[in-house]
Amino acid sequence: MKEKFIDLVISGCDFSGTTTQLFGLADYLSSKNYKIRDLRGTEIDALFHSEEFQEKISKSWENDYINFKAFMNEVEKCNSTSTMSSRDFLQYANDLLIGKGYSKDLMITSMVKNKISTYINPNSADVWIMEEPTRRGAGQTVRGFELYRSQFGSEMNPIAAALAHQSYRSEEFFRFRKILREEGKIIIRSRSEESACYQIQDENYLPDGISKEQYLCLPGHQIAFGNSPTHIFLIVGPENWKPEEYSELKSQRSGGRILDDHEKNIAYQIMVNKRYATDWIENLYKEGCKMHNGKVPEITRFDIYNSKEQIIQEMISKLESII
Repeated sequence: MKEKFIDLVISGCDFSGTTTQLFGLADYLSSKNYKIRDLRGTEIDALFHSEEFQEKISKSWENDYINFKAFMNEVEKCNSTSTMSSRDFLQYANDLLIGKGYSKDLMITSMVKNKISTYINPNSADVWIMEEPTRRGAGQTVRGFELYRSQFGSEMNPIAAALAHQSYRSEEFFRFRKILREEGKIIIRSRSEESACYQIQDENYLPDGISKEQYLCLPGHQIAFGNSPTHIFLIVGPENWKPEEYSELKSQRSGGRILDDHEKNIAYQIMVNKRYATDWIENLYKEGCKMHNGKVPEITRFDIYNSKEQIIQEMISKLESII
C-alpha cells in the first residue's frame, strides 16, 4: 500500500507571496534529501519531466534539473559542440508534442500511460510543485482573460472566469494530481479551488459574481471538492483591513510592475482577504466537500505582515508536523 499523500495548497490575497513561500518549502524539503520536480509552466515545461525527454538529457548531461528553465540555463552556458543546443532541444520537444511528426494531433504529457501521452513517471520525484492558473491549455487563456478582463469587454465576467477555471482543474487532476495522490507523493501548489474567494458573488463588492451553489456544482469543482487538498496554508491580512493599509502594502510589493484589474480594485481586494482571513473559506469547504464526498482540508493561517523569512519558518514547522 502506498504511503498517505500530502496535497498542500499555499494561497492568500494578492501580494501575499505564495510563490516565494512555495519555493521556500521546496528548498527546505530538498535540503532533507527529497527529490523535487517543478511541474509549473507550459506544455514544454511539463514535457521536460517525461521519460523520453529525460532519457535524451541523460545521454549528455549528468545533473538532475528541477525544471526545464534550470536545464536550459545550463545548456546556454555550455558552448561545447559535442552537446545539443537549446534550439535542438526545443525542436525535439516540439516533435514530441505533435506525436513525433507522425500525427497532427497534440500528444499531451501526462502521468497516465497510454498511446496518446508522453509519459511522466510519478515516482521520478518525491515532491511535485504545481500552480493555478496553469500556463498550459485553458489555464493560460484564463491568465490573460481574467486578470485583464477590462481589455476584453464585459462578457469576460466572474461567472465566465469560474467556468474557465473549472475546466483546467479537471485537466490537471486527471493528467497529474490524481496519479500523484495515488502514489503517495507530496504535492505543493499555489492556489486551487479556494480562489472562489475571488469569484463568488457579494452584493456589495462583486454583484456580478457566480453564486456559491453554481460554483460548487460546476463539473470541475465537483472533482476539486471531491478530491480536496489535505492542507491549505493561507497568508492573510487583518480581518478588518483598512483601504490605506492595503494600498501601502501594494505599493511596497508591486515592484513597479503592471497591475491587473484585481489588484487595482482596493475594495474588492479587502473583500477577498476577509474571506481568506475568516471562516468563510472553512464553510466553503465544508459545504463543497459534503456535496461531493470530499474531506475538509486542515487550514492554517499566516500573518502577511511578517517577514517572508518568518513566514517560511512557520510554514516549515507546520509542514514538519504534517510529514
